[in-house]
Amino acid sequence: MHDDTAAVRRRLCLRAALLAAIIGLASCAQYQITIPDSDPIQLEGQDEPYVSKTMHAYFWGNIMDPQVLAAACQGQGINDVFVDRNFAYDLASVLTLGIWSPLDLRFRCKAPPPRSGAFPDPATTR
Repeated sequence: MHDDTAAVRRRLCLRAALLAAIIGLASCAQYQITIPDSDPIQLEGQDEPYVSKTMHAYFWGNIMDPQVLAAACQGQGINDVFVDRNFAYDLASVLTLGIWSPLDLRFRCKAPPPRSGAFPDPATTR
């Protein structure tokens, strides 16, 4: 009888360790969209290189929050976009049967094109 309890405990410990390893090794899925001539810029007043936002889809994508994420890139367009999902987000989506599905979105703006023309003459600018 004592051997059976020890074997059960060993199996439970093994299962708990396996579950902990699976959760600990779970990483996020990351998708990137970029343009061929990538030239990002960090806008004035922006603390981080990327603008980040957590977005939520409710009821299998029928309701989105935010509906549209406006990229305030001062008319220059978006340089690159990352869409991130992690284990917790996927678990929330599975446990709610798709009623709530969050994800993280990050983007950078494209730098404006360089100004064309000649460099100013140092002698005339004094």
